[in-house]
Amino acid sequence: MVSLLDAVQWKRFPVATGAASGQIGVAVGEIGSGSPVALVTAGVHGDEGPWGAWAIRKLLAQTPLDELRGTLRVVPTANPLAMEADARNAPLDVLDLNRVFPGNASGSHTERLAATLVEHAVSGANVVIDLHGGGSWCVNSFAFAFPGGEAFSKAFNPPFLASGADRSVTLTGYARTLGAAVAAIEMGGKSDLEERWADHIVLGLRRALGIAGVLTPVASPDTYETIPVGETHVLRPSQGGIFLPHLRAQDVGTIVPAGTLLGELLDPYTLATVERFEAPFTQTAIMLLRPAMTRIEGGAMTYVIAEPVK
Repeated sequence: MVSLLDAVQWKRFPVATGAASGQIGVAVGEIGSGSPVALVTAGVHGDEGPWGAWAIRKLLAQTPLDELRGTLRVVPTANPLAMEADARNAPLDVLDLNRVFPGNASGSHTERLAATLVEHAVSGANVVIDLHGGGSWCVNSFAFAFPGGEAFSKAFNPPFLASGADRSVTLTGYARTLGAAVAAIEMGGKSDLEERWADHIVLGLRRALGIAGVLTPVASPDTYETIPVGETHVLRPSQGGIFLPHLRAQDVGTIVPAGTLLGELLDPYTLATVERFEAPFTQTAIMLLRPAMTRIEGGAMTYVIAEPVK
């Protein structure tokens, strides 16, 4: 079998960095020609780990080339310096790449990076799918749906579907201003379930690209009953300490009743409980959580929750 991976053509586009290295290359892969054009990105935030990139590679390796119907572009590592630092943002300017689109070719590193991605990846795409994840410190499982792109988000069969904020400074938001249909997927993270999540993302990509007409359409079994949720809420510790989870990686994507103990904040010296995190809603959707005991700073994102829409 000749796969998409066998046929992908890679191009590297330079972006200015520090004094010692001068520049770094952002890799954009492309397979096929003509319309429609779909772009799949991962690694916009460097601390969200390699799971989206791994899913992209697995999709390319597992999909026969003769299933290609249009043009597929892929950017597995959209923010290389942030990935190297295992940080949300590149350490050169500490700007959030997903808040500076369409960028500035004469700006700081992250602004130039955004401009490079717009010029060589986003422009001309009919569909844009941006893969995010829990990363090195948390796990998550949901998708954002945007007007005109709902089918692509639902193709990933997320347990929860939230309405995406309409911000043109994000990668997907700016792509929408150019006329693209978009989806933002939040799945995976560092745990013993990471390979399962990668496979789940692969199935979602395959279905979404089939819906887009870039690959031949396919059907695959659903794992979840996708539930729409209302406004998302972030639970954060009021101070630093030791975080002790009561929910683990397998609990992300579930619904728990009000009063369920999600985790505790412990005093770093006595290990006494100083704060408890409890489910506030009659039905509380667990969209993101920290699955491991760890030290944590005050104000750090610890849980993302929402109430299911009745």
